[in-house]
Amino acid sequence: MKIGIVKELKQGEGRVACTPENVKKLVDSGSEVVVQQDAGIGSGFTDDMYVEAGGQIVSHEEAWTADLIIKVKEPAASEFQYFRKGQIIWGFLHLASSKETVEAMKEAGVTAISGETIIKDGKAELLAPMSAIAGQRSALMGAYYLEGQHQGQGILLSGVQEGVDIPGGTVVIFGGGAAAVNAANISLGLNSKVIIIELNDERINWLTEHYAGRNVEIVKSTPANLAEEIKKADIFISTILIPGAKPPKLVTREMVKSMKKGSVIVDIAIDQGGTVEGIRPTTIADPVYVEDGIIHYAVPNQPGAVPRTSTMALAQGNIKYLLEISEKGLETALTEDAELRTGVNIYRGHITHKGLADSHDMAYEELESLLKK
Repeated sequence: MKIGIVKELKQGEGRVACTPENVKKLVDSGSEVVVQQDAGIGSGFTDDMYVEAGGQIVSHEEAWTADLIIKVKEPAASEFQYFRKGQIIWGFLHLASSKETVEAMKEAGVTAISGETIIKDGKAELLAPMSAIAGQRSALMGAYYLEGQHQGQGILLSGVQEGVDIPGGTVVIFGGGAAAVNAANISLGLNSKVIIIELNDERINWLTEHYAGRNVEIVKSTPANLAEEIKKADIFISTILIPGAKPPKLVTREMVKSMKKGSVIVDIAIDQGGTVEGIRPTTIADPVYVEDGIIHYAVPNQPGAVPRTSTMALAQGNIKYLLEISEKGLETALTEDAELRTGVNIYRGHITHKGLADSHDMAYEELESLLKK
């Protein structure tokens, strides 16, 4: 199988989908691996390192001629021209936020495997480390943009306890998953008060036990409670994500307007469309905008700002599946691996993820039925 490693085009994205170590594993298993020139530079991997691992350095266009394209983020519109029937595209594709990309993939007849929808033992296995990174950065970025030069409140999130007693700020986190826990841990490390709003009773019990004795309050998620707690936030972080589907706009404009002027709102799930009504995506280079006196941080590829760490975390998770596909072929790999099947959003031009189909009001087909044809 010919495998292509493509350099990311998304602004500020320094990650690469495959490390030299993983390229060597793929080559050793019998695949031909082509790597776009400078694809790994942002993560500290040179072309020479890929050549030493057995890869071939090629142009952007040549990399796209591969049977299996390994990316980090969704293809840019300028890359749609390279789609072809039977091609496999792998990455954190977040197709629920781009009907245009879905239509192009359907028309070309490609197979799209989205890492964020791969589920193992009930958890988003590949997305979890990226969520952890995004959660940690959300707290750090929120603290940074609270400073006065960014039109923030001008408060230090950690407060001051040396000779005086100036309390830290309050971080309100919507959702209680991996991103939320990581955001909470950083916030607690910065001596702030943390409020976590969570819906699932089992998860509430876990959070309550996990943070017992610490400056954390766990609140049952209801529209009324959300509307009340958001008013207390110096930083509000929404972590709600529905893998493969657009999340509902649970945080209304009225809620945002009720926040303290100069507070910061971060929507981690903006790459799927976000849960905050009216919020629009920003970039790593230009990450915030101010609306109604509230600083909005809505970067869809937060882990891309720490590409070395993120790439190594990503590479540890995806290589198992990439080797399965390259060694066994797509159909056999899908037939034998139920976890891998959960990642297939589009199979040869047919939408096979229900959440994705519903997000764009398109037809859904069961993958298992298509595999039998």
